[in-house]
Amino acid sequence: MNKKELVAAIAESCETTQAQAGEFVSAFCETIVGSLKDGNDVVMPGFGKFIAKHRPEREMRNPATGQMMIAKAKTSAQFKPAIALKDL
Repeated sequence: MNKKELVAAIAESCETTQAQAGEFVSAFCETIVGSLKDGNDVVMPGFGKFIAKHRPEREMRNPATGQMMIAKAKTSAQFKPAIALKDL
Protein backbone atom coordinates (compact mmCIF):
# COMPACT_ATOMS: atom_id res chain seq x y z
CA MET A 1 0.00 0.00 0.00
CA ASN A 2 1.40 3.38 -0.95
CA LYS A 3 0.46 6.81 0.43
CA LYS A 4 -2.25 7.42 -2.18
CA GLU A 5 -3.94 4.11 -1.37
CA LEU A 6 -3.63 4.80 2.37
CA VAL A 7 -5.27 8.22 1.96
CA ALA A 8 -8.11 6.67 -0.08
CA ALA A 9 -8.68 3.95 2.54
CA ILE A 10 -8.75 6.49 5.39
CA ALA A 11 -11.11 8.75 3.46
CA GLU A 12 -13.48 5.85 2.85
CA SER A 13 -13.27 4.58 6.43
CA CYS A 14 -13.87 8.02 7.99
CA GLU A 15 -16.40 9.11 5.34
CA THR A 16 -14.39 12.22 4.49
CA THR A 17 -12.74 13.66 1.40
CA GLN A 18 -9.39 12.46 0.16
CA ALA A 19 -8.00 15.99 0.61
CA GLN A 20 -8.87 15.96 4.32
CA ALA A 21 -7.50 12.43 4.73
CA GLY A 22 -4.31 13.52 2.95
CA GLU A 23 -3.90 16.42 5.38
CA PHE A 24 -4.39 14.01 8.27
CA VAL A 25 -1.73 11.59 6.99
CA SER A 26 0.72 14.45 6.42
CA ALA A 27 0.09 15.91 9.88
CA PHE A 28 0.45 12.46 11.46
CA CYS A 29 3.81 11.87 9.78
CA GLU A 30 5.08 15.39 10.59
CA THR A 31 4.12 14.95 14.26
CA ILE A 32 5.98 11.65 14.55
CA VAL A 33 9.06 13.03 12.76
CA GLY A 34 9.05 16.14 14.95
CA SER A 35 8.83 14.08 18.11
CA LEU A 36 11.67 11.81 16.98
CA LYS A 37 13.82 14.85 16.10
CA ASP A 38 13.30 16.08 19.67
CA GLY A 39 14.58 12.70 20.91
CA ASN A 40 11.18 11.49 22.16
CA ASP A 41 9.64 8.09 21.48
CA VAL A 42 6.12 7.70 20.09
CA VAL A 43 4.17 4.78 21.57
CA MET A 44 0.94 3.52 20.03
CA PRO A 45 -0.47 0.63 22.10
CA GLY A 46 -1.50 -2.31 19.95
CA PHE A 47 0.49 -0.99 16.98
CA GLY A 48 4.07 -0.34 18.00
CA LYS A 49 6.69 2.13 19.09
CA PHE A 50 8.71 4.63 17.06
CA ILE A 51 12.11 5.08 18.72
CA ALA A 52 14.70 7.82 18.27
CA LYS A 53 17.92 5.80 18.39
CA HIS A 54 21.08 7.80 19.07
CA ARG A 55 24.32 6.45 17.64
CA PRO A 56 27.51 8.03 18.99
CA GLU A 57 30.40 9.00 16.74
CA ARG A 58 32.79 6.16 16.03
CA GLU A 59 36.02 5.42 14.29
CA MET A 60 35.72 3.56 11.00
CA ARG A 61 37.82 2.60 8.00
CA ASN A 62 37.14 3.93 4.51
CA PRO A 63 36.89 0.75 2.40
CA ALA A 64 38.15 2.48 -0.75
CA THR A 65 41.33 3.98 0.73
CA GLY A 66 41.83 2.04 3.96
CA GLN A 67 42.18 5.35 5.80
CA MET A 68 40.72 5.63 9.33
CA MET A 69 38.04 8.30 9.73
CA ILE A 70 35.40 9.42 12.23
CA ALA A 71 31.71 8.78 11.50
CA LYS A 72 29.54 11.55 12.95
CA ALA A 73 27.04 10.93 15.73
CA LYS A 74 23.50 10.65 14.45
CA THR A 75 19.97 9.90 15.49
CA SER A 76 17.90 7.52 13.38
CA ALA A 77 14.33 6.28 13.55
CA GLN A 78 13.50 2.73 14.50
CA PHE A 79 10.11 0.97 14.69
CA LYS A 80 9.33 -1.88 17.05
CA PRO A 81 5.95 -3.52 16.38
CA ALA A 82 3.68 -4.40 19.31
CA ILE A 83 3.18 -8.06 20.16
CA ALA A 84 -0.40 -7.88 18.84
CA LEU A 85 0.91 -6.69 15.48
CA LYS A 86 3.63 -9.36 15.39
CA ASP A 87 1.08 -12.12 15.96
CA LEU A 88 -0.79 -11.21 12.76
